[in-house]
Amino acid sequence: MAMRFPEEVPTLTSGDVVLRAHRLSDIPGIVEQCRDPLSVDNTMVPLGYDTEMGRDWVTEHIPAAWHSGKARVFAIESTHPDGRRRFSGSISLRDHGGARAEIAFGAHPDIRGRGVMTTAANLILDYGFAECGFQNVIWMAKIGNEASRRLAWRTGFSFGGTLTAWLDSRGELLDGWFGMLHRDDSREPKTRWLEVPRLTGRDVVLRQMTASDEARFLETTSDPESVRWLAAIPLPRTPDAFRRALAARSVGPSTGASVTWTIADPASDRYLASLSLFDLGGRDHKSGEIGYRTHPDSRSRGLLSQGIRLALGHAFNSEEEGGVGLERVSLGAADGNVGSHAVARACGFTETGRDRQCYLLDDGSVVDMIRFDLIKDEWLARPACTS
Repeated sequence: MAMRFPEEVPTLTSGDVVLRAHRLSDIPGIVEQCRDPLSVDNTMVPLGYDTEMGRDWVTEHIPAAWHSGKARVFAIESTHPDGRRRFSGSISLRDHGGARAEIAFGAHPDIRGRGVMTTAANLILDYGFAECGFQNVIWMAKIGNEASRRLAWRTGFSFGGTLTAWLDSRGELLDGWFGMLHRDDSREPKTRWLEVPRLTGRDVVLRQMTASDEARFLETTSDPESVRWLAAIPLPRTPDAFRRALAARSVGPSTGASVTWTIADPASDRYLASLSLFDLGGRDHKSGEIGYRTHPDSRSRGLLSQGIRLALGHAFNSEEEGGVGLERVSLGAADGNVGSHAVARACGFTETGRDRQCYLLDDGSVVDMIRFDLIKDEWLARPACTS
């Protein structure tokens, strides 16, 4: 016999979004959500989800969670693009004891990208802090679940690091992201989320890194010239490392710390090089550093310099213009790396000095680091610094 929901399950409302107890009529929407590829990839939903699983979840598992106090599980209802009000996802607070809870949620594919889940998250957080006595709520997600990370960011969670082998996904322990929200915290984002815009030049484009870049990226990082100068930098040099880095690519932008692009051919979209702006939250006023690595068949063709100039334009543009709003960009290269020095000078950087005996090469020797920088006013005054 199916369990009944306790009478005290509340209905929470904000605008078009309602949190309520689940109903039998939600089951078709639950099945659609749990069969959706993004749900399968990013959540722990069982494979082969069917109507009987949905019925068991609605009639047994959710009421049991409410009765035991282990979790407050709500259905989300909102207006879908077809104009009908219906099931839009589920959201819960799992009670961990000691005034601690964990937020978990999943969206029906029809309502993604419409702000429904952000509203639902704020509703349940208000309820959890005000009505349930929770003081802290944790958020966790599989690495690579950027949509979940964005929701946590929008609702004020402070990001932590990585939970190693923590998330139980169909019997496999996966690494995950986590964040924390205290009841006294504001619900405003705690960091600036930097977008990774597509920037187009004459012979190159800057775009987000994708899975299609794997082979040529690894050829770049394992090439003898790259290894010689970049051996001490922990770049992905195996397929597994590349895929982990690709999954985690939103970490730097979401914390306002870095932005990474692939430099690609405009016609074929083939990977040519990688370029990063990093240390954007460092101690130096409105400063950042630039780094890069180039595929062997793309060197000495002026392509890297074009890509750097595109990135510099974005770096020096104001936030109001959609840029990063920097006033200074620095660059460091090992003494003897004449190719990198030439690229820096071609892009308008000025050599400012050296850090002695601090740069480890692949052969175990230690050399000086040559420092360059470029000031925004210098960039704006240089006609040569155009794409």
